[in-house]
Amino acid sequence: MSSAVSGRFVAAAGDGYRAKPRSKARAAALYLKPTRMGAYLVYDQDRKLMTAAGRRDVVRGKRLGKPAQWAPKRASKRTFKIVSTANRRKLAVSRRGGALTLVGPGKSSRRTRFRFKPDHGCRRYPEAKAGATGTPFKGTRPDGTVMGFADAHVHITTELRAGGRVIHGRSFARFGISRALGGDARDHGPDGSLDITGNLLRNGTPFGTHDTHGWSTFAGWPVHDTITHQQTYYVWLKRMWKAGERLVVAQTIEDEPLCRLEPRRSHSCDETQTIKLEIKRLKKLQDYIDAQSGGPGRGWFRIVRNPGQARRVIERGKLAVLIGIESSNLLGCSEFMDEPQCTRADIDRGLQEYRRLGVRSMFVSHWVDNAFAGAALEGGSRGSFIGIMQALQTGEYFETGPCPEPGQGEEVDPLGLGILEFLSDFFPGAGEVLGIPIPDYPAGKQCNVKGLTDLGRYLIRRMMASHMLIEVDHMSERARLTVLNMAEKHDYPLVSSHTDTGGAWTPSDLRRLYALGGFATATPAESPELAEKILRPRPYRSPGRVFGVGLGTDTGGFSELPGPREDAGQDPLKYPFRSYEGDVKFTRERSGQRTFDLNTDGVAHYGLFADLLADMQHQKRGRKAMPVLFRSAEAYLDTWRRAYRHG
Repeated sequence: MSSAVSGRFVAAAGDGYRAKPRSKARAAALYLKPTRMGAYLVYDQDRKLMTAAGRRDVVRGKRLGKPAQWAPKRASKRTFKIVSTANRRKLAVSRRGGALTLVGPGKSSRRTRFRFKPDHGCRRYPEAKAGATGTPFKGTRPDGTVMGFADAHVHITTELRAGGRVIHGRSFARFGISRALGGDARDHGPDGSLDITGNLLRNGTPFGTHDTHGWSTFAGWPVHDTITHQQTYYVWLKRMWKAGERLVVAQTIEDEPLCRLEPRRSHSCDETQTIKLEIKRLKKLQDYIDAQSGGPGRGWFRIVRNPGQARRVIERGKLAVLIGIESSNLLGCSEFMDEPQCTRADIDRGLQEYRRLGVRSMFVSHWVDNAFAGAALEGGSRGSFIGIMQALQTGEYFETGPCPEPGQGEEVDPLGLGILEFLSDFFPGAGEVLGIPIPDYPAGKQCNVKGLTDLGRYLIRRMMASHMLIEVDHMSERARLTVLNMAEKHDYPLVSSHTDTGGAWTPSDLRRLYALGGFATATPAESPELAEKILRPRPYRSPGRVFGVGLGTDTGGFSELPGPREDAGQDPLKYPFRSYEGDVKFTRERSGQRTFDLNTDGVAHYGLFADLLADMQHQKRGRKAMPVLFRSAEAYLDTWRRAYRHG
């Protein structure tokens, strides 16, 4: 149905209307696709868009852009004028023949007034389908706790990281899925050969090609090991919400040294500026989903700023979204040759600004050392590539030594001078590290010897004072132990949002984390292993405190997602399946011409985590793991509440 909100026509995605002019012209059946609040694409039964062409003409076409965008505005109690957002001229019915035309903004008559009557059977504007029908659960359990699970680590706006030309695809686009998930060749080249970072992380070499076809065939991507394509399109995220996801931490992200290495960029490498762009985009996503849902506040995606607000959102059956930051140079506080590039005053100003923007969770460090702490080492080709970033940003490679606890550390395998010279042909920025001495690392697992700095201790104290959630993954093992000590002294909870990524957690560490009322997660794996990961922390939980283990999918974080289960051919997930809670029926998700199936595709995009969880229910340990997972939204709220009430 249509309604007036702030004097504007509001239609939810999926609404068909019959537009009838006040004059005697014939009515037309139209489908309205919101592009933002109060603006629409108008799509007819022949799949053509109503488009402004110049100052007078209105044509039926397929080209997207502002000329195809219209803003209905109330003219009287029952009628609307329809304004082109391209030239601000009004739609009208011509005096001769009843054809549509454009008139100046000052013109007003019966010919410029239209009524909208809800209709059925209209052709829908192209869009992905969540493949989930039914009523999602809402409310609370008898004990007052909320239901649902959390993903504490997902990169929804990942396309903006690394300079903006590395990860292709967007979580939404106002003109629809063809804009959001098409045109891969612009970033990666016609054959994918320009995807040098993706090739390097996937294969250990910058050489490689891939099928660049996204929308509409999706013949090339997304795939479970894509790394450099968007996997969290908003409809795919909606499928997870329908499956019971009730809280996510949208981690905004940037790493200046990675951006500096990239030969092609769309914006500055300044981490703070990029993170602000991502925060702005998250807020636009909320507005876009509201527009698809019928008006302000009606969408299922709600950005929250405190635990009470999050609880109310979840109780209404919607998705609470926290804004987090995972950054190598948090607050611009990098270091060079052991000299910090910021002051305490910079920290205070930065924290205050981020809180104003809605940030409520932050990592202290990410891939390279900064003015606050050393970074945990990573292994394999990723770790070798990060070594270049470390040298580029700080002027020296990691300094390593024995790990503080058993089971920690990584093998360090730096790239040799010859390989660096070769890579500099693809990554010109790599040439800047050629003169930096490469250490001769010993064999065996090692850890970063750099711990928490004096500035780092100041940051932790200020984060506690401002009730910020402190993420302790990725910082060096020594730095993490210091933060645990500080947290115990102040009885302050900590968060591990993708546990064992960026430094392994020992049993002792997990026991201390849970004693503080902290939160840990299970990182992605095929369904039998995922169940074991969810159940792993049970021995370390603290009596009397809410216990739940969430997901830490790291989707969009240069991470592979689980592939098909090896025995899926003999024992497949059966479609359709039903949600664990609520009454939602799931079929295979369809985007464009492609239908995704967990049994053959694995977790090719974020929405297929719903299928993975359904598959986990049928595994040996899955039935025990699901209740633990579905208490994770409450467990995260409990951790956040403890931080929020601190002091």
